[in-house]
Amino acid sequence: MAQKFENVDILRSLNAIMQTKTKHYKSDFKYDVETFKETAESQNPEDKNYVWLSRESGTHCLRERDVFLKNSSQNNTLCFFAEQSRENILAYVVEVGGMEQGKLKGNIYELNYSEYYNHVKKSALPIENTKLIYEYGEKIQESNLFIPPIDSHLGKLINYEEQPKDTAVLFDLLYAEKNIRNNFQKGDIKKHIEKLSNKEKKPSIIEGLKTAKKNQSIKKEKIPHKKQDISL
Repeated sequence: MAQKFENVDILRSLNAIMQTKTKHYKSDFKYDVETFKETAESQNPEDKNYVWLSRESGTHCLRERDVFLKNSSQNNTLCFFAEQSRENILAYVVEVGGMEQGKLKGNIYELNYSEYYNHVKKSALPIENTKLIYEYGEKIQESNLFIPPIDSHLGKLINYEEQPKDTAVLFDLLYAEKNIRNNFQKGDIKKHIEKLSNKEKKPSIIEGLKTAKKNQSIKKEKIPHKKQDISL
């Protein structure tokens, strides 16, 4: 059963998890740290939840609401590795809380990546509109239209956000996701990380067979050949 780790040091925990899995591009994690710290200061509830992935080559931090929007960049990223790679990926939902005594606290929920991918593929909503956020206001337009960097009345573009036809449906979907993971079994983050560390150190069956075969070859080479007496 999937586990949840409540009120933990998010940055320290994810960094430890990353160290058990990610071998290359570990510097990706510094961008995740920046995202989580910015999120802690946001007043928007939709900014608080992320899907976090640890791969052998790097990490990814994806806003949960965007993961459930079909063909968004976050949705495409989540789906790409399941569809184009057989890599075993560590996946979690991260709920960002706030700073406590210099530590960023929150909740981490364990995911089965392949199962979660199938769930997202079935549940993701099509994108219909784009909300444009300018210096002095916002406006909504169809998703396939050009996004003007400057609006004569609203000023410079600050950000934009893709939206489904009915944002209430997306809200209900995310609320249901929250309820599902609230029922996860409570776990100990330290024990979870220790288990991951031992799992990564344990050689695969194929690697074990290769090592055994190599050792047998070495042993054979070390056995001296017995000279045969030649009778004339």
